[in-house]
Amino acid sequence: MRFDNDKEISLKNSKDRDRFYKRMSEEQKLFFHSIKENIFTFCEANAGTGKSHVSVAAMMDLLANGEITKVIYIQKVSERALEHGFLPGTLEEKTESLWTPFYDAMLTLGYLPEIVGRMRQQELICLTTDSTLRGVNFENAGVILDECESMDTETLKLIFTRCHDSCHIVMIGDVKQKDNKGRNDDFVRYGDYLANSKLGNKCYLTKNYRGKFSQLAENYGGNYE
Repeated sequence: MRFDNDKEISLKNSKDRDRFYKRMSEEQKLFFHSIKENIFTFCEANAGTGKSHVSVAAMMDLLANGEITKVIYIQKVSERALEHGFLPGTLEEKTESLWTPFYDAMLTLGYLPEIVGRMRQQELICLTTDSTLRGVNFENAGVILDECESMDTETLKLIFTRCHDSCHIVMIGDVKQKDNKGRNDDFVRYGDYLANSKLGNKCYLTKNYRGKFSQLAENYGGNYE
C-alpha cells in the first residue's frame, strides 16, 4: 500500500483484507455482514472468537466503499487501568494501551501502525474513550464499542444517543470477563434490547481461535472437584 503524507490513503484493493474475509468462519461472515447491513449489531462472545477483528474488518470495508466517512473505536478506561494511579503524558499517551486490539486488527488487514496514525491525522479513524463524548454527534460513522463488559448503562446510553441513523454501530464484549466492580452484564440487557428492535441484530461467535487452553481458562467458574 502506498503511504504518502500529502495524499489520501488508498483503502481499495486490500489483498490482506480479502484474505482475512476468506478465512472467516460462517459465523464470522454472518457477523461481518450484519454490521454492514444494520444500524446496530450486538455480539456477546468469549475471548478469542474474533469479535474485534471482524468488527474492524467490516467497518473498514464500509469506509473503503464510501458508505461511512470515519471509523470510531471506543473503549472505557477500566478500574483496573485506574489502579495504576496518575500517569504522565498527554491524554493520547495515557490511553494508547487501550487501542491495542484495534491496531492488532488493522495489522491483520494490512495496515501498519504508521498508516493507522496517518488515518487518525486525516480523521478517517478516531480512537477515544467515553470521557470525551458529551455533546458529540456521530453521523455517517462506523462506531465500535469494544470491551463493553466494562461499560455501565449510563455509559452505553451516552454513546448510543450520540449516533444518527446514518451510522453502523457494533457492540462487543464478554460477560465472563470483568474489569470493574459491580455488575458486568448491563451491556447484555442493553444489547438485547437494541438487537431485538427493527434496527438491530444479534450475532453469535462460538469458536475460540486462540486454542483449547484459552477456552479452558475462559470456562473456569471458581469451582472444581
